[in-house]
Amino acid sequence: MPFHLDDVNLEEAVEPYRSVLIGLAIAVGEKAVTPAICIKMIHAHLVPLLPETQRSLITIQGQPSWDRIESLHSRLIFAGHQSQDQHLMAIGMMIGMFVRHTARPARETSFPPFIEIVSFNRMCNYLGVPIAKPFVYNGGSASDLYHFCKYCWLPVRRKDVCNVHTTRLVSEEERNHLPICGSLTFKQAQRLKEAFDQQVLAVVTKEEWEFHQSSFDMPALLPPSGLLSWLEQHRPYLASLVQRELTESPANVLRSLAAVMYGRSLGILVNEAIGGAVHLWTPITARAEGWLNAWNNRPRRGGARRRGIKLLETVD
Repeated sequence: MPFHLDDVNLEEAVEPYRSVLIGLAIAVGEKAVTPAICIKMIHAHLVPLLPETQRSLITIQGQPSWDRIESLHSRLIFAGHQSQDQHLMAIGMMIGMFVRHTARPARETSFPPFIEIVSFNRMCNYLGVPIAKPFVYNGGSASDLYHFCKYCWLPVRRKDVCNVHTTRLVSEEERNHLPICGSLTFKQAQRLKEAFDQQVLAVVTKEEWEFHQSSFDMPALLPPSGLLSWLEQHRPYLASLVQRELTESPANVLRSLAAVMYGRSLGILVNEAIGGAVHLWTPITARAEGWLNAWNNRPRRGGARRRGIKLLETVD
């Protein structure tokens, strides 16, 4: 298939990147974009935008394939966050858009599975902190809290989604008792997924980079005390929700965090499951912060997002 520029939200792209995307679409024309054509277009239109010292980042080993080209997207985003290079991140984003929208429906981009868990395990190994996989028992079954729904941070129930983000219709009354990610409809969650994945990657890579830059002195894991201060510094969007929960229903910070992220009923069970191993909240909160970043920085337009008004009022 060709490059479906009409499926790309050009409002998210500023100049000169918008013109580059339009140029890619014109160059491709009506030709079907194979991996070989895709990498050729990237080298012709995107590589020249980089300084010589960064062009080696856009190389793949072996024959072009969609998986290998998609890895360029993650590589440039990661390198851009490490060096705080917005231009490099923008090139990575354009590669992601080009790969994704050479298919209809859009091609699913493949991020490393739960990069927040991989990063958390690395930091724990550096610090010599024990790692455990937390499970919550609810309704006669056990859920792995680190096996996330692809649309949020809730545990998977079936087919890579939680019991909130399915095509099942949720009543307004039921929605009022859901965790904060339940404020979105299934379609809204689908539209948010690409930005959500990118924001999780941004949160995690920034945090791990700063952890290494501090010679492992930065408090990268949730601490057993001073939790609210840690959240304010490392998870600002999440901290604002916890503060609101504390105002509406006074409790300790950990119980409020659990209520915000899982709803009050399930939150109690999650809090009991994690117990005193507070550091195990680290990758879950990283994923939630990425989700909140994606939602709060999405383009404000159209009526299709009206079901998210409750969330807007909470975190904006």
